[in-house]
Amino acid sequence: MTQNFDLVLFDLDGTLTDSGPGITDCVRRALEQIGRPVPPQDTLRRFIGPPLYNSFTGLCGLSPEDAEKAITAYRVFYRAGGIFDSEVYEGVPQMLRDLRAAGMKLAVATSKPEKMTLAVLDHFDLARHFDAVGAADESDHGGGKEKIILPVLGQLGVPASRALMVGDTKFDAAGARKSGTDFLGVLYGFGTEEEMRREGAEQFVREPAEIARFLLDKQPSVR
Repeated sequence: MTQNFDLVLFDLDGTLTDSGPGITDCVRRALEQIGRPVPPQDTLRRFIGPPLYNSFTGLCGLSPEDAEKAITAYRVFYRAGGIFDSEVYEGVPQMLRDLRAAGMKLAVATSKPEKMTLAVLDHFDLARHFDAVGAADESDHGGGKEKIILPVLGQLGVPASRALMVGDTKFDAAGARKSGTDFLGVLYGFGTEEEMRREGAEQFVREPAEIARFLLDKQPSVR
C-alpha cells in the first residue's frame, strides 16, 4: 500500500461531530439576550464553522460592539451545556483508528477556540486519536483557516505537499488551498459542494467511512 499523505488534518464541527443543535440554539439565545432579531434556521446553521465574530457581523449585521456582547452571551450558554449538545458522526472513531493503524499522523484544525475544542475532544473520547490539535484563540475573531493549518504542519514537521485537510465548508477548502495542502470535502456536514468547489475543492465523500477508503484503498471520490 502506498500512502499519498503523511498527515491528515480534520475540521471538528461538521466533520468529526454534528454540533448543529448546540451551536444554533446558543446563537439564538445570545441574540435574544442582547435584543437583536434571530435569523432563519438556514442562517443559524451558517454559524457552524467560521469564527463567531465574523458570523455575528456578517450574517446578522451586528456592530462590532454588539458582536462582542453576543459572543459573551453565546459563551455563557455554550459552556453551560450547548458544548455537548452534539454527537460524533457514525463511523468517525473507526475511521480514525484505521488511519492511525496505517501509520498516518492525525490532527485537528478547527476555528473553534482551543479550550472548547479540547473539552469536546475529551468528552467524546476523541483526543487520543490525534498527534496535534490546532484551534483558534479565545477571541473568536479568527482569520483564514490557513492560520490554523500552517502551525500544525510546523509542529509535526510535515510539508504541506504531504498533508490532506478534511472539512465540510468553503473555509476549510480555502485554508487548504492557501496552505498548500490537498483537500477532501465531506458532504454530510454543514457546507455545500458548490461552495467548496468555488474554493478549489475537487474530491468529496459522503460519509466518514469513505474517508478511510479514499486514503487507504484509493477508491474514487464521490462526485
